[in-house]
Amino acid sequence: MYRYRRILGGLFLTIMLISCASTEKHSMSDSVVDETRDNYKYDAWRPTRDTVGTTEFEAINVLLEESDVLIENRAYDAASDKLERVLRIKPKYAPAWSRLSWLALQMNSPKRSVQMAKRSNSLAFSDPALQSLNWSFIRAASEVMQDEVSYERANQKIESLKAF
Repeated sequence: MYRYRRILGGLFLTIMLISCASTEKHSMSDSVVDETRDNYKYDAWRPTRDTVGTTEFEAINVLLEESDVLIENRAYDAASDKLERVLRIKPKYAPAWSRLSWLALQMNSPKRSVQMAKRSNSLAFSDPALQSLNWSFIRAASEVMQDEVSYERANQKIESLKAF
């Protein structure tokens, strides 16, 4: 009996994750990452191999694709909503935090941008390209806030990450 409850619970969770992804209809081919597409604002935001194949990541990839389209269309509030849904599914997903950092910059929230970039960097320990991108957001936010110390520190971090 316990085994069947676990199976049903897993099935229910899978259905919930898929339904959280979007209220729009998508075919299975829509949720597969197509590496030939260039709608990513930054290469560091491109999904990695570990984000393809499981139901959890299919839902995430659909939301990320939708948020990137919204970003292209400058619908920043709607894009933020999609990214927050991604983070409800996978709170430690560094590229989503990075996108939120960029969005905060676009919406004149430099302090929030720094917070989101630092959160992304704390999770992106094995991704120097994403870390460098996040430091560029911190540098831009520091410039807006006229924080010369943070600006110089961000420059140093970006330079040190170029070695990787």
